Amino acid sequence: MKKLGIRFGCLLTGWNPEILTTCTEASRKQLKKYTAAMLILIILWGFIGYLFAERYIGTSLRGSLIAAGVMIFVVIQIERQIILTVGKLGALGVFRFIIALIMAIIGSAILDQIIFKDDIEKKMIEIVDRQVNEQLPNRLIIIEDELQKLQTEKDSLDKRNLQLHAELTQQPMINTITIVTIPIVVKNPDGSESIVNKTSTTKAQIPNPKEEDVKTNNKNLESLREKQTNLMQQKKDARERLYEDLNSKKGFLEELGAVIEILRERTIALIFYGILFFFLMSLELFVVLSKQKDTKSDYDLIVEHQLEQKIRTLNKLKK
Repeated sequence: MKKLGIRFGCLLTGWNPEILTTCTEASRKQLKKYTAAMLILIILWGFIGYLFAERYIGTSLRGSLIAAGVMIFVVIQIERQIILTVGKLGALGVFRFIIALIMAIIGSAILDQIIFKDDIEKKMIEIVDRQVNEQLPNRLIIIEDELQKLQTEKDSLDKRNLQLHAELTQQPMINTITIVTIPIVVKNPDGSESIVNKTSTTKAQIPNPKEEDVKTNNKNLESLREKQTNLMQQKKDARERLYEDLNSKKGFLEELGAVIEILRERTIALIFYGILFFFLMSLELFVVLSKQKDTKSDYDLIVEHQLEQKIRTLNKLKK
């Protein structure tokens, strides 16, 4: 069981188990420290990656587990950069501090959005109400413009229909003249035949065709009234529809904005965020500080010795 634990620690940190077998207990203890620190980060970032994918990306269980696995892989590779460094960290330690700062900010932001879920939902209601009051006038202006255009068109058709009704009242029927030309065969005195066109004229009264224009205008008026009724209903439902649209599209940045507002308004939330941030920051720097402050184990000394030996050998070969 102990050997399995050491092999697992070597697999996690990247240490060579063959070199470790020649080392003292001090190296094994240092390996356990690195392994414990990495396991804490693995569990934490696996949890953060799973929750982020499930809540904001909307992935399935499989997708969320894959996201958690990716985060774990990234954390392991980052920590290995520190653990497997031979000698002093130098600029790498500074760079790891910057990464730790960024990861602490991101991690605390995601965790806060999970922890403050109920508070965020209450704040989002307030934010959505504020957005509705800001955006509603613009929607109403668009609807009012459409209503104004429909009313103008409707008034124009009504005016035209009044004119047509006046004309139809004065002249409901109109006279028409139909001229028909019929070719007739006529016998000439000499016995020959010739064709003569005979024209006949017929007078009749028919309904004024402008009555069809009135019917067409009435159909158009009915269509305009339906559109007007729909727009009036949209105007009544504008606030509710806008609220539904805004409330149905909650993203990570919107909830992050809600968290920022909560932190500004409530001191206790800001204190809790600060504690969580420094906790994550401390965890991120745990391996770095262990690498910098602890005395070198014989494992580190063996690796450095092998490196020095190799360098001397190569220098001799050059000469």
